[in-house]
Amino acid sequence: MPDLSLYLVASRGNLSDEAFLNVLESAVKGGVSIIQLREKTLNAKDFFSLGLKVKKLCQTYQIPLIINDRIDIALALDAHGVHLGQEDLPPNIARKVLGKDKIIGLSLKTTQQLKFIEEANYLGCGAIKTTPTKESSVLPLETLNQICESSPLPVVAIGGIDEAVVKELKGIKLSGVAVVRAIMEAKNPTLAANALKKAVRENLSLK
Repeated sequence: MPDLSLYLVASRGNLSDEAFLNVLESAVKGGVSIIQLREKTLNAKDFFSLGLKVKKLCQTYQIPLIINDRIDIALALDAHGVHLGQEDLPPNIARKVLGKDKIIGLSLKTTQQLKFIEEANYLGCGAIKTTPTKESSVLPLETLNQICESSPLPVVAIGGIDEAVVKELKGIKLSGVAVVRAIMEAKNPTLAANALKKAVRENLSLK
């Protein structure tokens, strides 16, 4: 399994490709260990084009690139893997398409959903706090803890996470935290990533 400790979920938004890649590179220099490219509004051609640039960056720094939702884009790019939501293809079907060596992440919110994680490699759970990035109900820390205790797979917490929130996660058996705004909107992504990485090391006994 790759290092999931500081997992960046990145969307280009209104940035130019160059500015976006600069943010990603700064974040990686600060300690981001894996990048998920999430582009909900780009067409396949533009998503692929941007993905090629992000893949080159990830190869330079030897960190995995995960594609959000789009199995076709993940295959076309030969990315390290894909992250699926509950509305996407089930991980056991995605595995048949992607092959045995790719990483498959799966979002979930309940312990009941743990019954359907066959062929996934890690789980993303949230939102921990309300977030403008994605409309999502908040997952109580008690439920997050239950999922982590019951899951045979590594779990990453996501949703509104910053340094202060990492401290609230102390004692929960997580493998890392996934962040969006805390790095993507930071004035200095390197420093922001560095501070988050330090908070993760100090507060989470990484599984």
